[in-house]
Amino acid sequence: MLTLVCLAVGARASPDREAEVLARARQLQLQFRQGNLQSVDPLVKDLETAVAQAPNNADLWEALGNAYMSQQGLLYQSQSGPDLLIAVGERARDAYARALALDKKNALLLASHGMAGMSIASLKQDPSALKSAIEEMNSAVREAPKSTPVRLTRGFTIIHLPIGLRDTAAVTADLKFVMDATTRRRPEDVLHVLLGDVYAETGQLENARREYKQVTGASSFAAEQSRARLEDLKKGAAVSPAAIAQVRAGTGSRCVMCHATGVDN
Repeated sequence: MLTLVCLAVGARASPDREAEVLARARQLQLQFRQGNLQSVDPLVKDLETAVAQAPNNADLWEALGNAYMSQQGLLYQSQSGPDLLIAVGERARDAYARALALDKKNALLLASHGMAGMSIASLKQDPSALKSAIEEMNSAVREAPKSTPVRLTRGFTIIHLPIGLRDTAAVTADLKFVMDATTRRRPEDVLHVLLGDVYAETGQLENARREYKQVTGASSFAAEQSRARLEDLKKGAAVSPAAIAQVRAGTGSRCVMCHATGVDN
């Protein structure tokens, strides 16, 4: 059961009011992805109040789960301790669980529940829970293999696992699927770097070079990263694990690298 702190449970919200809250939540979530980090607190507070008033609205619970995951991303940026990260991850997981109970056939909800579960299991170093969370995401992809949000959720989540635990084929397939689906150059640049890094880690250096060379420069961040990697490979050096980690960290906490408006150059 999700524990919501300091909620005053008021009258049942009207359908119009629920729609207004969801519209504001989408706006605030987009602002966060575009770099407005201050949008997360009001986003969480609005949605905590809304689900208290409309506990049978699956969309509100899903939005709250997304808000908590954004909050966890901020905590990672501020290098918060594992206890707080776990607590917020559990709130996200429980919110997704409430949404799933109301919308059992929603593959994205299943993937999101698995995503939150993997973040908790990784922090707790719980192999059994980790395996269950990954299977939830795999099941979601089997249910909706052509869903870009589902494939992105799995790919951007399991890419953080160590190579020995990661299903590299699944990550590669998901990144390629999302890349084919995007029409924007900035996220495509970042995806090329992410995929190139997967290849570099697994010794597929020609494939890695190919991905890095496809970065267009629409993202100056991705262009800088790809140039550095190509230079390392030219010298016969390995791609820096710290550089790989820097880009991957953005998949959970630096959404602006893909979602900022316009282009960098």
